[in-house]
Amino acid sequence: MTKLGGTAIVVGAGMGGLSAVAALARQFASVIVLDRDTLPDGAAPRTAVGQGAHTHQLLKAGELSLERLLPGITGEFIAAGAREMLVGRDVKVFDFGGWMEDCDAGFTVTSLSRPAYESILRRRVAALPGVSIRHETSVKRFVVEGGTCVGAELDDGTTIGADFCVDATGMTGPLMRQLAEDGHAAFETEDVKINVAYASAKFRQKPEHRGQSTGFFFLPGPPGKQFGFLLPIEDDQWILSVGARGGDSPPKTIEQLRDYAKAFDKRVHDCIDGAEATSEIRTFRKATATRRKAWEAKTWPQGLIPIGDALSSVNPTYGQGMTVAACEADALAGMLDKRAETDAGLDGLVAEYLPAAGDIAARAWSLSINSDYVYPETEGERPANFVMSRAMANTLRKLAAEDLEFRMFRLRLVHMMENANALRDGPLAVRFFTALQGSITS
Repeated sequence: MTKLGGTAIVVGAGMGGLSAVAALARQFASVIVLDRDTLPDGAAPRTAVGQGAHTHQLLKAGELSLERLLPGITGEFIAAGAREMLVGRDVKVFDFGGWMEDCDAGFTVTSLSRPAYESILRRRVAALPGVSIRHETSVKRFVVEGGTCVGAELDDGTTIGADFCVDATGMTGPLMRQLAEDGHAAFETEDVKINVAYASAKFRQKPEHRGQSTGFFFLPGPPGKQFGFLLPIEDDQWILSVGARGGDSPPKTIEQLRDYAKAFDKRVHDCIDGAEATSEIRTFRKATATRRKAWEAKTWPQGLIPIGDALSSVNPTYGQGMTVAACEADALAGMLDKRAETDAGLDGLVAEYLPAAGDIAARAWSLSINSDYVYPETEGERPANFVMSRAMANTLRKLAAEDLEFRMFRLRLVHMMENANALRDGPLAVRFFTALQGSITS
């Protein structure tokens, strides 16, 4: 089968970059992955992935996207020790003052550590025809000629030519900034100071807890500033992540972490009380949520796209990062496959991808930022639609507590399987807006 292009370059071998490789490998003869980090052979933390030691959740939309990109990968997660959790029953959620009622949402998710997810994905894409992964290789800039990206320049001065390039270096990577400084791109950047910090550690599950698939999400509303997550992961372990907002600091020792968990729920504390710690405590602070509005760019080179956190990076509390990247890669794969079927070539691909990726990122941005703005620790002026957004969120929360159909919709919304627009024109719209109007007028 004739390929759309010869060589594609992906800079960054994290979840976003590897997902992009899975999309590109079908339509490019060669896909070269470049990463500055030393990539481990197995599921080990990476220095360049600062949040890798903390709890990660692959939402259902992300799992479905990865399964389309790499059929059978969900089974590989499970074979590697992932716990399969029924959403609504096995995932216990304390949300703004109360525990959500149990239900069968109709779908499951897997639970693994971030290094395990990444290791499995890296192994799968490395086995794809034409894919080569080069670690300890730092990229200085993308090479742009005549408004088109034609490759990447390495720190050692070497240039690698390409027909298409992907920036998957995250929000802290220098390449997008360098692109703007070199005059090849001009885009608006939006920042929101969310001021959150985390501490995490792993624990060996006590015998009475082994084999369980129950996890806990503790997300109190204001004035509560402490939040946390406990999930079962591979090798009969728990991973516990706790966080704080504003100037508060999370725990710095394992014992402080255990004490911190007492504030959540007795079930959470019982899981780790007396359990052996299998890792050191790790901390992480994220001061700002940021998105680069490349889809509105006044200047942008052909042949180059950003993916995942390189485009938009939100509060990790809501577990959207891996899923957004996977969904964007899935969308890219669909575009490439359609072009291959119609012999359309690569012209116009960037203009097609950027708004689609922007829409995917915007869904996560809206869900997370509107939640962050509820807390006074989030700095900045609230947007004009904030009051209405919160009224809608509160109405949906109330309806979900009372009605199974709304509860299932809300869980699908959180897992990015539904769009909030469905509340305006879907089958639940009349009941939702009747309740919303009642809440506003009461």
